Amino acid sequence: MTSDSKLGSNSDLGLTEEQARRFLSIDGPNLIGDRAGIAWFSILFRQFTSPSIAILLAAAAIYGALGNIHDAAILLAIIIPSGLLTFAQEFRAASTIHRLRKRLATTVVTLRDGRERPVPIEELVKGDVITLSAGDPVPADVLLLTSSDLLVDESLLTGESLPVEKGGPTTAELYKGTFLSGGSCLARVISTGSATRFGEIAHRLSERDPETSFEKGIRRFGLLVARAILGLVIVVFLGNLALDRPLFSSLLFSLALAVGLTPQMLPVIISICLSRGARELAREKVLIRRLDAIEDLGSLDVLCTDKTGTLTEGRLRVHGHFDPLGKESQRVLDLAVENASYASTSSNVIDRAILESAALRSSRKGIASIPFSFDRRMSTITMEDGESITKGAVREVIAHSRFARIEGEVIALTEISDEVEHLYQGLLSQGFKVIAVATSVGSHDEGKEADLILEGFLSISDPIKPDARSSLEGLRSLGVRVVLITGDNIEVARFVARGVGLKDDHSSIGSELEGMTPQALSDLVEQCDLFAEVTPHQKVAIVEALRASGRSTGFLGDGINDAMALKVADVSISVEHASEVARGVSSVILLEKSLQVISDGILLGRKTYLNTVKYIKITISASFGNVLSMALASLFMPFLPMLPTQILLLNFMSDLPAIAISADSVDEESAATPRSWSMRGLGHFMMFFGLISTFFDLLLFFIVLEVWDGDATEVRSAWFVASLVTEAIAIYTLRTNRHAWRSKPSKTLMALTLIVILLAFLLPLSGLLMGFGIAPLTFNTLALIITLALGYLILVEMAKVKTGTMF
Repeated sequence: MTSDSKLGSNSDLGLTEEQARRFLSIDGPNLIGDRAGIAWFSILFRQFTSPSIAILLAAAAIYGALGNIHDAAILLAIIIPSGLLTFAQEFRAASTIHRLRKRLATTVVTLRDGRERPVPIEELVKGDVITLSAGDPVPADVLLLTSSDLLVDESLLTGESLPVEKGGPTTAELYKGTFLSGGSCLARVISTGSATRFGEIAHRLSERDPETSFEKGIRRFGLLVARAILGLVIVVFLGNLALDRPLFSSLLFSLALAVGLTPQMLPVIISICLSRGARELAREKVLIRRLDAIEDLGSLDVLCTDKTGTLTEGRLRVHGHFDPLGKESQRVLDLAVENASYASTSSNVIDRAILESAALRSSRKGIASIPFSFDRRMSTITMEDGESITKGAVREVIAHSRFARIEGEVIALTEISDEVEHLYQGLLSQGFKVIAVATSVGSHDEGKEADLILEGFLSISDPIKPDARSSLEGLRSLGVRVVLITGDNIEVARFVARGVGLKDDHSSIGSELEGMTPQALSDLVEQCDLFAEVTPHQKVAIVEALRASGRSTGFLGDGINDAMALKVADVSISVEHASEVARGVSSVILLEKSLQVISDGILLGRKTYLNTVKYIKITISASFGNVLSMALASLFMPFLPMLPTQILLLNFMSDLPAIAISADSVDEESAATPRSWSMRGLGHFMMFFGLISTFFDLLLFFIVLEVWDGDATEVRSAWFVASLVTEAIAIYTLRTNRHAWRSKPSKTLMALTLIVILLAFLLPLSGLLMGFGIAPLTFNTLALIITLALGYLILVEMAKVKTGTMF
């Protein structure tokens, strides 16, 4: 143990603000890893140290060393604006995520200057005195000062699924990464950040989260491009050497080809798409804690959800209080209020509803308690006069009861068991949550409540949301199946399911899942849309079975009992006011617990995914066509078809409209079904549409060079303009499955595309590109480029229809 004096605090006053600031400056924030902020310099540095830019900077340096200041300056004039553009976009994306993370910052009640106040978890320091209750994560390694019925889930550290009792001499420390599943405590922080036990484990393992399908797809795409680049560079370099061209010029031309084929803006476009998606989702009341969760949302095809707060209003109230035969009983409500008042766990929604229904509180004091757990499903309070009050799920309470109280008289429960069951089923059929209340004399050990006297029942109502049915229909229209998973009674769950239009003819209860083989459970989850009376571990089993069957599965939960299922889901969704542990493991946070909000998030996720794929497919096909044209032409022309500086300028200008793809509109039918990343067909797409581009390039070469007997400057100038125009056309037509004129692009994309086309024609005419070796074009050449561009548009449209769906 560590003394108060060493940490500069005492349990009465905690630290002073001055002490806390000093410790924070010494130990740093209570974070594991570099998550404190945005290092703008490292982002800027990264732009100019990427392999493609590093090669070009080296080439500029070689030009300068050889005395060719003109070409060195041109290279730098392209490299520097390109790097600054990517820096600006990536910095903006990082800033967006940083703001969203700050918005989701978690606080803990901390004693500072003798007063309790919320402090952000990352600002906790050694010596801080904090208060924790059930559902709270342990924010640092702490030493217990006082505790009450403390149960801690240490599964993240130990793998042990059952909560551990804490508070004894040998269990006085709690560790970061665990959370309270019951009870409350006052504790002092003894280690923060990487110095915690959890931080040490994380540092030793240094494990990344598993790759998502999107990340795998991007990595495979990078390997595909790398192979294509390597093959082309080697062939072109050796071919040019065989033609007795200068070594350095041949090498620089080959490297420029590699840069031309490399989708340099891909990381930036992905960041822009995802950060823009995060901003749009935030406006729709959906906060993203991890950017790749946006792509996960777009691929979602099964959503598992509880009913409370999503399908129902989530505003529980006590509707009635009855003795075991159904007669109104004030005693039952009073006993339930006493139990709820002195429960050692944090108040849940049922306890709050019970307490709100009481005009007065009892004067009796509770002296001992057995907290509620999701396995026992009941809690017991022993009052100062020796009477114990048990409250919980009807089946569990009745199973521990031997007697019943009817109008003050205690009788054997077996005498009225049929009437009790009839009353219970009748309340369930009306959609009420039913809570049983029982009493006994004397205290009990946990799990040994026995010979209880059944006092009666509470009926608790939770109205169905008016928009629940339409929200479910909206999700179904997006190809998302909704599975209702609840710990409530099956009859209550069926009542709600019928009210919102969810199929309840195939339903199952938790007891039916016990002992089921993985294959049997996999078959069941494909047929069943309603699971009731399930435990937290059964929720996990259902989610894992859905994932094992190939479903992209989301889980919406907000309680401690949902944390494990959230952890294993593909998309973990919680709400802003959920338990801290539920929020901590969730990648998506809803500011409003509504299925409609999730529908909006799914649509935006699909839009973000589709626009990312648009950029990849359009850019790689256009770049491949241009690079293949240059590679072939360089082997048969008496001069290089395009100078390295011209290739880089073309690459830079053609990327300008591509940036706007991140905000492009998406066709409704493209976003109507779940989307997940697939490399299938990408190579074919690149080859097919790239070859169309190459065909028109070679036709231009032949006419200008062979028919019109043009020189090197005329050929390069004509091809530079034609390449810019056809790449702009490719963006316009390949962005949609429809005919181009039947799909409306975003205004920004349309504007940038038109600007690039105009610049392609006007810049050479102005003479501003003479320094790049691009001269004004003749009227005949301009007419030829326009004719070929129209032909390219028509052929691409025809090919698009023939190849079918592209996105």
